[in-house]
Amino acid sequence: MIAGLRKWVSTNLKTASESHSLPRNDVELALAALLVELARADFVENPEEFAEIRDLLARYLQAPERVDALLNEAAHRADRAVSLHEFTRQLNLELSEPQKLEVVEMLWRVSLADGRIDAHEGHLVRKVAGLLHVRERDLVRLRIRVQEEIQP
Repeated sequence: MIAGLRKWVSTNLKTASESHSLPRNDVELALAALLVELARADFVENPEEFAEIRDLLARYLQAPERVDALLNEAAHRADRAVSLHEFTRQLNLELSEPQKLEVVEMLWRVSLADGRIDAHEGHLVRKVAGLLHVRERDLVRLRIRVQEEIQP
């Protein structure tokens, strides 16, 4: 699953060597904004959650040097957002079903980065999954898999 998102990102984004500035890619910005929204969902900006976001984005974008700029832009966009629809709409247009599952898996990883899933975080993951048309059984399966990996 993760390989599919990596492949899509690598074929659709400029590499860091092609551009020194952050490309205005709607999908990567939407993904980062959702991760930021999730980290803020419990009203505590937890360092473990933001470290997990940085790690996930660095791996998926395959450009660790761009992560901070992307996170800054994503936080700015999340601050101005009226609803989650402006982020999930773009993901629905561009991502396949397996890639949407990867997004949900990333959300679960961030929510569990501090060792627990806050009620607000769980609600947000379920809401985003619904907006991405992810089936409930897939949502639960991904949560269990991530929990087993993080908390054996």
